[in-house]
Amino acid sequence: MAPFPNLETAREAARAARAVFEDPANKARMEQVQRDCKGDISRFFQLCIPAASEILGAVIIQHGFQPNQNGCVEFTQELSKFVEDPEIRELEQELKMRFMPTMVPHPA
Repeated sequence: MAPFPNLETAREAARAARAVFEDPANKARMEQVQRDCKGDISRFFQLCIPAASEILGAVIIQHGFQPNQNGCVEFTQELSKFVEDPEIRELEQELKMRFMPTMVPHPA
């Protein structure tokens, strides 16, 4: 695991993580994967988490984390060490939501 040496480095990493998910291609990919899950929790774990991990992997590898699911967990754990900062807290929560299912039923 590669801890952030200071608050500013953590902020930069968190901002980059948000930006990668806001990229139009990545945003469209995640929206499609979520639609494909159709509210099914097992499909969420099979489809959404790997897609989110792959997208985030492009950012976290630049900060010394492995570009996989474990690296994503370690990355958010490191960010959580800076949650006293309002910006980090907001960005960290947004990031966690990428890996949590929204159990809104989808029409069949």
